[in-house]
Amino acid sequence: MGRRRCRVRDLSQDGLFLEFPGHELGPGARLRVTPIAPAILGHDHRPTVEIEVARIAEDGLGARFANRTQAYLFNSFRQRRTTLEVGIDYFQVHIAAVVTDEQGRLLVVDDHGRWVFPGTFLVVGQSIERAIADMLQADLRLELAGIDTPIATATLDGGLAPQAATLAIFQRCGSRGKGDVGDDGRYRRLRWLPPGRDPYDMVFADPLLRDLARKVLLP
Repeated sequence: MGRRRCRVRDLSQDGLFLEFPGHELGPGARLRVTPIAPAILGHDHRPTVEIEVARIAEDGLGARFANRTQAYLFNSFRQRRTTLEVGIDYFQVHIAAVVTDEQGRLLVVDDHGRWVFPGTFLVVGQSIERAIADMLQADLRLELAGIDTPIATATLDGGLAPQAATLAIFQRCGSRGKGDVGDDGRYRRLRWLPPGRDPYDMVFADPLLRDLARKVLLP
């Protein structure tokens, strides 16, 4: 059949659709596909992968990648862009510290008018404990006194954390010190909520935060 140039649509992690009118192929036929779009993507990484025809249509054919290796190679072409996209090319993990002090009080901070738990992004190679300890010291003048297991995880759309984090881990931990946001810190104010108080009437940025605060204050 030789070489044919086709347009791809309905691209997914598992397969693709080739606009390929007039072909005489049937289900089970195998083809080799080389993507070409250097002018758009700004690079010449063009892996040739094997696909298997799964369904036939009037204007083309739907195909699946022959195996996981072929799928990975083809999708690596999509991932190598000059401008990376959150949630497609990489994932950001935001660590929210659910901090209590020696009296069992819960810490919340004012982040541009929203009451939230203090947090930071996890850097590659950095432990969660180190990330929280550094954040508490730098932003709130607090010392990490111990770390517990995560109490919740959530996928995000940018509402609970800056810069469109795609995953949040809510990590419970203890602290020492009174805390201070400073004049030029990340947060405007901080508050310590006493145990036994129902935080239902507080203006949290999201119901999830209110539910987690309730879990800590009213165990």
